Amino acid sequence: MGIHPLINFRAPVMFEEAAVRELCCLARRGYEAKFKKETFGFLFGTLSRDNHITIRRCLYYRGGEKSRTGVTFKDWSTITRLVRRRQELARRLRMRFLGNFHSHVEIAGEVFRGLSQEDRESFLYDPRAIIETIVFVWGGPFKANRSISGAIVGFEPKTSYNYRIRVYAKRRNGIRQVRAKVIPSGVVVIY
Repeated sequence: MGIHPLINFRAPVMFEEAAVRELCCLARRGYEAKFKKETFGFLFGTLSRDNHITIRRCLYYRGGEKSRTGVTFKDWSTITRLVRRRQELARRLRMRFLGNFHSHVEIAGEVFRGLSQEDRESFLYDPRAIIETIVFVWGGPFKANRSISGAIVGFEPKTSYNYRIRVYAKRRNGIRQVRAKVIPSGVVVIY
């Protein structure tokens, strides 16, 4: 099946450090919820003249039914509210809506590490989403492994939670994972 991407951008997708921290914080919130729940929200940022994407903000969306295995929007009225909300936020932030994010949480010691069929379908049929980002979260000891797949890897020492952020894009040959990188802030916070 041929896909016609909304825009052809150049990888890698760049994430400001604050956006990465917020994504991990939101994924942690879902992971620590009673019965664990996936989180869902919007990604905002910029598209440069040379077609590079930079994610500057990520915002949680309260709507939808969240469970351990997914986020669902049951009817057209909830989908319409979602679209209106992200348009409103884009105007208020003066940034472009770039896509959605959601988390995959550990269940019984396992984390589903890719796009599910439902993830693919919702991304494919969202005409304004350029990218889809998944934040995987699981507990356990940190294994110092740099990402070789172009994902962003994180670890939270206080909680022993591991994070992996993967970005997917609509390409002419289907939905594909694209490289992601962090723009370091250069600021070291000392507590």
